[in-house]
Amino acid sequence: MSTFETRPRTASLLERAGIAPAETLNAAAPHTPLPNDPPLRTARVPAQRRNPLVALVHDGSAGAILGLVRDGMTAAVADSELALVLQSLPDEGCAPRLREFLRRYRPAGVVLLPPLCEREDLAVVCGVAQVPCVRLGPVSGQPGLACDERRAAADLVVWLVGQGHVRIGLVAGPETSPSARQRELGYLDAMADSGLDRGPALIVPGDDSFESGIEAGRLLLEISPRPTAIVAGNDEMAVGVLHAAAQAGVQVPSQLSVAGFDDTPLAVRALPALTSMRVPWGAMGAEAVRRIAAGAAPVPMAGFASELVARASVQPPPA
Repeated sequence: MSTFETRPRTASLLERAGIAPAETLNAAAPHTPLPNDPPLRTARVPAQRRNPLVALVHDGSAGAILGLVRDGMTAAVADSELALVLQSLPDEGCAPRLREFLRRYRPAGVVLLPPLCEREDLAVVCGVAQVPCVRLGPVSGQPGLACDERRAAADLVVWLVGQGHVRIGLVAGPETSPSARQRELGYLDAMADSGLDRGPALIVPGDDSFESGIEAGRLLLEISPRPTAIVAGNDEMAVGVLHAAAQAGVQVPSQLSVAGFDDTPLAVRALPALTSMRVPWGAMGAEAVRRIAAGAAPVPMAGFASELVARASVQPPPA
């Protein structure tokens, strides 16, 4: 006869924290009636209780923005009974994976980070599961938390014009991104209002990555006459432009000014330090937690103020 040794099962992280999956939330020991017990009354079965979790849901592409939102949410949950968890959902099977996550862990609320905030099917999944959902970033016609990115981009370009730049290039973000579209429209607005050339040669698409910033920067630096300033749709691409300039022997900022968007920690690590339009991602994350904790109903798009942070990567163009 063979003898098998049964190992004790190791508790999961959520179990050690006292957080139960959905299958166990309504479990109860069977009741054995005693002789003097009163007759049982039929009661309405209560809805499943929610676990004290706020889930920050992302697809792994948000880069430094994820860290800014996480830090803001972490500070906000410190004063509540909620705990923050991060859930990564890859593109493939995103909606079914979110549905299963909500079924198993019944969080108190979900915060969708760009670009997932743009997906209506994920908001529908949360609605069907009756889990509050807050979307961060521009979402056309839907409740969410964002700043006016079109106005912010226009303000950045107007400021560059005020520095004396009249030939300004743009490294745009993905065409499928509402946020990238708003930033490009802001650039176009400011160039038109200033009476400046905004021809297609001055706009090169990127995909929000450092590598696409390098490639777009190379293309813009080959234009004649060359731009005296380049705005990138995020800091990652702006740092790519800095690398392209260095490879081409173009000095920043004496020969070329470069500005980014979001003001992530990468901006202060760049050389030279990167001028960037700050989007208050941390404040938006904290507000999302407060709304979930208060059980606030969705409201129209709530606006947050952007702020220009000028650093060493911009100066007036050479005479």
